[in-house]
Amino acid sequence: METKESLLNKLEILEKQGTIDAKYPTGLMIDISGPEGNIYYLFGVANRLVRELKLSADEKAAFEHDRNEQRTYQEHLDVMVRWFGIIFVGRNLDYPSNREGK
Repeated sequence: METKESLLNKLEILEKQGTIDAKYPTGLMIDISGPEGNIYYLFGVANRLVRELKLSADEKAAFEHDRNEQRTYQEHLDVMVRWFGIIFVGRNLDYPSNREGK
């Protein structure tokens, strides 16, 4: 059973990342400070979620378009947060809600 502090910490992370408003909130948490932070691993996770959630062909194409438009690691993380509500931990991350003008 999780402690109150642990749950409050997760809620704070969710609010910062904007995962509460994700299109398909999964609640998946990934520690990106190790091997799971590799962008190709994360692409695999996203592709698995597309299959598991049985997204329509149009939704799959929209996700792939959104993902392929990104250039930086952070932008790719932002897409995964917006689409699947993935909670990324283990690094000091710059979420859209933390950036000026967002």
